[in-house]
Amino acid sequence: MSFTNCQYGADAEQTHGFTGIENYNESVYVNFLDPVSQLGGLLRIGNRPTLGYSEASVQLTLPGGAIAFRAGREPSETNDGFASAGLEIAVKEPTRTVQLSYRNTVARLPIPALLADRGRQALKNAPSEECEIALTFTAGTPLFVTTDDDGDCTPGPSTIASDHYEQFGHVSGTIRVGGRTWTLEHATAFRDHSWGPREWASYTGEWLAAWLADGTAITAYGEFEPSGVRASGGVVVTPDGGFHPITDYTVHTDYAGEPTYAGRHVALVRAEGLPLLVLDGSIRHFVPVTQRTGDRALRMGQMTVDFAGGLGGWGIAEFLRPIRG
Repeated sequence: MSFTNCQYGADAEQTHGFTGIENYNESVYVNFLDPVSQLGGLLRIGNRPTLGYSEASVQLTLPGGAIAFRAGREPSETNDGFASAGLEIAVKEPTRTVQLSYRNTVARLPIPALLADRGRQALKNAPSEECEIALTFTAGTPLFVTTDDDGDCTPGPSTIASDHYEQFGHVSGTIRVGGRTWTLEHATAFRDHSWGPREWASYTGEWLAAWLADGTAITAYGEFEPSGVRASGGVVVTPDGGFHPITDYTVHTDYAGEPTYAGRHVALVRAEGLPLLVLDGSIRHFVPVTQRTGDRALRMGQMTVDFAGGLGGWGIAEFLRPIRG
């Protein structure tokens, strides 16, 4: 039986048809964060068959502030599964377990800001290390959607995905970078699966996946519409298993796409049936990644966040800003 509380179930875990969709993207994404070792990761594969390529990203945030990173594209006109550049994300038990594996090299970057404007040069000059990832994602919640059961990925008018679901859980397994190996046991994690047309630069706003110390999990979206009106979406999952739709997600920031950000991550979350949540956290890692579709570009300021020094919780967040390509 599918582990879901939305319209998507086990059959949605497979890939989907793309005929006639010019900017089709089908992607799977997993993030995780272990507050004890301070090791985190973002793993993503996106199939873009009508554009002629697949894209894969491996980003590990390492203790001490450095990152291990690899991203690139491979020629592909198919949408048969999720494997690219040594990374594979494979559903083992639909709606319940996912296997994450990677065997390739990564570039170790002690200063992640170098990725912003001269990313290729920074990666070329950075030390290359062998990397192996063997993790299992185990579901902690059913599959869910974040936008009024319609499956749209974002709350505003952006073109990111027409179908989309998410899930909180945990990962366990090992990660090796160079000569050092970490063992993760039940580290907090999040995954999503989305498909449909995508233009990265159509989105201006913020996103957050957070885990609070009491067991609460949060996925929050804030998007600015062309009129300047802010649309919000997402879900707060309380320790009793309750799902509370987010009615407002406001982030207090002046970030505009720069290579670095020296502020804090300060956000207010209002959700149905819950008191106001104030999420004021310090940023441990800040990684500026650029996504391009055609001649348009988007700066994704990705960060790991500690609330009350990690005692109140932790999260992985993104600021998304269109920039000149």
